[in-house]
Amino acid sequence: MHITILGSGYEGVIISVGLAILGHTVTTIDVNPTRARRLQRGMLSINDEELSSHMKSVLREGQLRFTSELEKCLLEAKVVVISEVPSSDSDTMPDKEALLRAAECLTGIMGSFSMVIVSAKVPSGSCHVLQDWLNETMYSDMINVVAFPAFFGKDRNLNDFLHPKQIILGYEGDQPRRVIDELFANSLAKETSICHVSWETAEMMRTGVSMLSSSVPDYSKVVHNLSTSKTSTIWETEMTHRRDFLSTDGENMRKALRKIQNVS
Repeated sequence: MHITILGSGYEGVIISVGLAILGHTVTTIDVNPTRARRLQRGMLSINDEELSSHMKSVLREGQLRFTSELEKCLLEAKVVVISEVPSSDSDTMPDKEALLRAAECLTGIMGSFSMVIVSAKVPSGSCHVLQDWLNETMYSDMINVVAFPAFFGKDRNLNDFLHPKQIILGYEGDQPRRVIDELFANSLAKETSICHVSWETAEMMRTGVSMLSSSVPDYSKVVHNLSTSKTSTIWETEMTHRRDFLSTDGENMRKALRKIQNVS
């Protein structure tokens, strides 16, 4: 699968290298041409020997490249990942308008992508706003927004990305299912559990809400234990129970999580 990553910060590079290792063809955009060229030569600005080694490997194999030229990448991409959203203050979370500005580059090009994944830390409700904005500006409802909190714990490194205890995905409706299964095919083979939740729940987990990050168990029905033997019955049961996550109120979230943990 061709994937375009918007943003080449530390997390953006980890996601880029990780997806390339998983077999995808990844192009990562850095608006600064000089920085993009340095990354393309395998030069990291931070000291992470494991990430640097793997990055050079996937660069040599042609699975990953860095560039500042966005248009061609979007024409080829099936999935776009927004890995970072610039903020005027590095100590504060970007607002929803900042997310729209980061995604503005998507609207001027008739690309082939059908999914926009937000892995960046954004306030609750941002993905809903982005979905409505994309539907309006691109005159289509065929592009699905998915919240993917790749890093919602304290650790942020390549090993954690490649070997997560579970994968959290937030979205609405059933349309993203096929692309999600293809994107995480290697995780499916390893039977990594994937928890399908609402946009708001995934966003809250990404911002470090301890109540949520410590409360996602190994569900028996809600978690989608992805394997070659999965059935539509599991998916239908899962889709029924994920409605419990729709509330953003803290107490309701706790009740929903307790309810799910008690499902037998």
